[in-house]
Amino acid sequence: MIPAGLRKVAYASIALKGLFATVAPRLSARIAATLSLPGFENTGELEPTDWYVRAVRATGVGMLAAGGTALLLESRAESASEDDDSTGANFDGIDRIDTPEDDTDAGDAADVTVDIGTEDDADTDAAETRDDTESADE
Repeated sequence: MIPAGLRKVAYASIALKGLFATVAPRLSARIAATLSLPGFENTGELEPTDWYVRAVRATGVGMLAAGGTALLLESRAESASEDDDSTGANFDGIDRIDTPEDDTDAGDAADVTVDIGTEDDADTDAAETRDDTESADE
């Protein structure tokens, strides 16, 4: 598993790249072209089109939101684990409400039993029903 500190660095770098692409999408596109096309000549002269600049900006907004959300969730999980360490409980990422077992209603699923009949039982029931209807007809 990846250590929490490294995850935070990765999430922060995603958010930072998203912020850069949102604020300066044209420059971000030029840098990406320069870095992704090292074997080509005159990559600095390439000019991104308007639709590509808008796409880079939209991608930057998404990266900023994803990185920021991940950082918030990571800090929440970290604070929850610190709280659990102090109480001795383990946090599995799911909030649960503990209720006493004697405080259940009569209609709870734990109190419901279901009889599942076999095909033999169904045939017997059908035969009894036919017998009842035949005797009622007579």
